[in-house]
Amino acid sequence: MARTVKDSRKKQKYKSYKRPRQGPPVGKIVFRVVSSVAALSLATAYLSVFINPTGFWLPMFFGLYFIPLFLVNLLLLIAGIWRRRLSFLIPMLALFPSIFVMNQFAKAGNEEKVYGGENIKVLSYNLGRYEAASRGVSVEGAVAGIRDFIREEKADIVCLQEFKASDTGLVRKLLPDYPYRAYYFFKGKYYFGNVTLSRYPIIENEVIKFKQSTNLCLESDIKVGKRLVSIYNCHLESNSVSFTALIKRLRNRKLSSDDLLGMHERVKEATLRRAIQVDSVLRRESSTSTPSIVCGDLNDTPLSYAYHNLSRRKKDSFVEAGSGFSSTYSKFWPLLRIDYILLPKEYNASHHEIKRIPYSDHYPVSTVIYFEENE
Repeated sequence: MARTVKDSRKKQKYKSYKRPRQGPPVGKIVFRVVSSVAALSLATAYLSVFINPTGFWLPMFFGLYFIPLFLVNLLLLIAGIWRRRLSFLIPMLALFPSIFVMNQFAKAGNEEKVYGGENIKVLSYNLGRYEAASRGVSVEGAVAGIRDFIREEKADIVCLQEFKASDTGLVRKLLPDYPYRAYYFFKGKYYFGNVTLSRYPIIENEVIKFKQSTNLCLESDIKVGKRLVSIYNCHLESNSVSFTALIKRLRNRKLSSDDLLGMHERVKEATLRRAIQVDSVLRRESSTSTPSIVCGDLNDTPLSYAYHNLSRRKKDSFVEAGSGFSSTYSKFWPLLRIDYILLPKEYNASHHEIKRIPYSDHYPVSTVIYFEENE
């Protein structure tokens, strides 16, 4: 009897002892934290297009870094699947909305679209004042190369930004093939500004000036057959950042935290100005019922307040008819797209092209725009 009691006590003793529960390994915790931060950052990038930076500026940086954030989340998704961790769902959910925006950055080969009816070819090109050509291309070489390129393209309407001239007569002298032209220049050591060239009559011009800025938007009402079309030739505020200088300092290991902070401060200031400039363009556009084509150098990515608002009621020619990478800025090809052609919803686009030529730090963008047949 005593033995039975003793055995039962021993069983109770062993029964009451429980092995302490172990939490998840440190690696799992770190992966979840990193995945959550990356997912939240990407979600902020998606939302940044709806937030006016003049009211709250911080989200716009997440939109600016959309491509790096996308790649980080993609790597985390692959790592999670490879290690068979359920937390791979975090980056997977974060990446899902990118399905709806990635075609603004890159697209697989498009099946060529064929439309009927009247059409015009539109070309937009930031010339960089002929000062940002590739190495080995002189200013004279850039001017001659740009002139020959525009002639070969045979576009019906050409929108140029950062055109530089010693006198205004150079517009006619350099590009005599276009009988109709509109321009607005700022005067410094030389003339510089926007130029719109057309094979069709330019009926009226309006200059949308921006406060405390040498950037502008040139609006031209152009008569194409029986139609009146407004062309908005835009050059919005530049970030005033020399990416070439930053890359050089990075290679030479001289890039400091002060350099990065200064760069972000300039980008912030430029983004705030662009938001105000976009609102000015939209006010002008909404004051008339004439269909409008907006093109030029917006100095902002597709995941930005500027692009989102200007393209909200329009088609993007790259999305409609482009393929490959959409980048138009040579210094960060294939990551940075800042030049656009946006057309009315009732029009169609085909043959969207980005020519990688060495005469500027921007690449020219062209597309063929078809009017609605029953218009």
